[in-house]
Amino acid sequence: MIAAASVLLGASLAVAFVPALLPVVLALDAALFVLFVIDRLRTPNPETFELDRSLPESVGLSSEFDRFVEIAPSRSLSRPFELELHEDFPDCFEVIARTRTKGLVAPALGDVSGGPDRVTLPPDGTCEARRTYRSNRRGEFRMGDLRLSVRGPLGLVVRQVRFAGSQRIAVESALANLRSTLALAASERWRDLGVRRRRRRGGQTEFESLRDYVRGDDVRQVDWKAYARRGKPTVRMFQEERGQELIVMFDCGRRMRSTAPGSTRGRSAVATAVNREWSKLDWALDAGLQLAAVALQQGDRVGCVVFDDVVRAWVQPARGKRQFSRLREAVLGFQPSGRESDLSRVLRELAVRHRRSATVTILSDVADPLSIAEQKNALASGSRRHRIVFACLDDPEVRRAAEGHDLEQLAGGLPGVAVQASAMEAIEERRLALRSLASTGVRMLDALPAEAAGPLLTAWLDARRSG
Repeated sequence: MIAAASVLLGASLAVAFVPALLPVVLALDAALFVLFVIDRLRTPNPETFELDRSLPESVGLSSEFDRFVEIAPSRSLSRPFELELHEDFPDCFEVIARTRTKGLVAPALGDVSGGPDRVTLPPDGTCEARRTYRSNRRGEFRMGDLRLSVRGPLGLVVRQVRFAGSQRIAVESALANLRSTLALAASERWRDLGVRRRRRRGGQTEFESLRDYVRGDDVRQVDWKAYARRGKPTVRMFQEERGQELIVMFDCGRRMRSTAPGSTRGRSAVATAVNREWSKLDWALDAGLQLAAVALQQGDRVGCVVFDDVVRAWVQPARGKRQFSRLREAVLGFQPSGRESDLSRVLRELAVRHRRSATVTILSDVADPLSIAEQKNALASGSRRHRIVFACLDDPEVRRAAEGHDLEQLAGGLPGVAVQASAMEAIEERRLALRSLASTGVRMLDALPAEAAGPLLTAWLDARRSG
């Protein structure tokens, strides 16, 4: 189309110097107009097409998911047509790949920045465009409009239409290890989770239920009569304590805004790169929700609090499978705020909302040196009513700087030695602060954000078995 227009424009300019060319130019204009009308008549109207977009209702943070759009004409076509599909999607979504899986397909494109999907619609069928996304932000998002363009057989006409989009997708905490964590917890293989078991007088005395044998279970727990009836290994489950309560508190204040990479232990480089943009709050939610799932599986009542300087969300402790969904929904859209967290105020409000004694796990970090005394008083006051586990999520970049790693990237114009000295001073201040907070009698955990789940399970199990 552009080439033909350029030729006609050049011929029209030539008429100014050679008037004899005027009939030729008029003939070309008429021919182009006729071709345009023919191309327009032979191009199907995209408004008559049916588009069916399918995507999951919920996905995990940084997890890849596929979006499919099936395109079907209302009637059979005379020939294949080239289609372009434009999709409006949230800014926090990253396009990983685009592939075509049905119909005559166009070559794969090198650009995966969000440009159009190009597919070929066969004469007597449908085509399907698949796009793979990944989100680096939690929350509920709306997938935008779809714009479909159809190019005519002569390439002179492009007809397009917009289809309004209303589908929503929830991006939740990834909980990539949740299934294995629950399986190991159910099988009492706590050591595989990094959890230390403590002996308790009286042993396991209260029968709870039967379940399938999991490799690594104690053979002394096998119920041989049930094995004979069912024809497969079955073990007995015992319950030491019932009716305990766990409240998981998530700090969404200023200290939880910094990003933290994933642990490289037992992970591939690709898996580590996927969650490179996770904030400390993202890691806290991942660890805390895993703990909640295990506690619910053990029959405990579990609730949660999201707070900064005030309580932002509160879920009353309860049992059951539905409770885990309530917890995930309650924390879904929270992002780190710029506010300074007020732990003292939040613990006072918790005492009003929940008067019964419970195990309270707080996922946060050590306060600034000037606020340590206030944080210490808050923990001392809260521990009079509840058993508190305070999980302090450290900044991995500060640790790496103190060890002399990546100083050129972290310096920002400052000498590398100065950056390392500042990091070492920050670590020493943190050590003294942790010692001061531990004097309140609260169980203190100091862990990197990506490695907090194991120590948190250990502390919860110890608190649970201590009564």
